Amino acid sequence: MLMKIKLYGGLRQIAGTKEQEVPGETIREALEKICADNESLRMAIFDGTNLQQHVRILVNGRDSELAQGLETPVSADDQIALFPPIAGGLPKEC
Repeated sequence: MLMKIKLYGGLRQIAGTKEQEVPGETIREALEKICADNESLRMAIFDGTNLQQHVRILVNGRDSELAQGLETPVSADDQIALFPPIAGGLPKEC
């Protein structure tokens, strides 16, 4: 199943697109797919295997941290939005 992930702010610039379609059954699986060929995007989204502290993921308008975090199940009907930090920019490694 393919789902759309919308990227905002600096994440959009790093990815070079505002939206990507990827397969996955959880948020983590979908994010791994969009980062597979883009190490800069991976560093902007992940801190090792965890989400960067200030990156926010909304699924259907709700913060994924209120559900099961990166292990939140998703489907093709879900709208996933990925937001970078509002202030302070992206990590220096990006």
